[in-house]
Amino acid sequence: MAISNSKRTRFTTKLEEQLRFIQRSCEAFDNGAEDEAIRVATSLRVIFHDKKQNVSLVTHLGIGDSKMLSSSHGHGDWKDYLSIKLDVTSPQPVSMIPRLGDKFQELSIRDWWNTEKVFVNDSQDYSRRMIALSAAEKDGGAHVDDELEKYYEALCEGKYAFGLNGNLEYAGVPPFQQGVTHYANNAHLALIRQFAHEALTSVAHFKWLKTKT
Repeated sequence: MAISNSKRTRFTTKLEEQLRFIQRSCEAFDNGAEDEAIRVATSLRVIFHDKKQNVSLVTHLGIGDSKMLSSSHGHGDWKDYLSIKLDVTSPQPVSMIPRLGDKFQELSIRDWWNTEKVFVNDSQDYSRRMIALSAAEKDGGAHVDDELEKYYEALCEGKYAFGLNGNLEYAGVPPFQQGVTHYANNAHLALIRQFAHEALTSVAHFKWLKTKT
């Protein structure tokens, strides 16, 4: 359905606004404020998610058939998007970091948002949409739910990946708890940061906007 020029201008302005939100949150994330990823998830929901009376910006603008860039490399899991970082001098010795990068595969917005699997738990596949909505609607983006989904809890706990046993010898007081296994507890945040990298790169690559955001 065609929209008026005034509405198109407003929706375009709102898309630019959400992209600026994402860009600023990414800069803060990269400077150590990883919880900014929760804000990113909320902006991704505004841009891409359609549900009943809630219409996404890409649908408002009629660009829902546009292409996206995915940084998947064929694993079909978090390994496509994240790397494990070890730092035995840190109170949190194991963490996940987004791969970022400049090697991508093209796919539709629909497949990028709804279909491509980015995490697997208990033989169930989870998409960008599921993870972003869990963060935005249950984990503090726009609402805090009394319970998180089991898959999202598992994603946060990191027990599917590398664990470091805290039984190391130190000259002084060790920086992290000993006698337990430490896992990365930030994969949900790092994944959302990677989704943001894909989204921002896609907007620039496919020239969604005539003006720089």
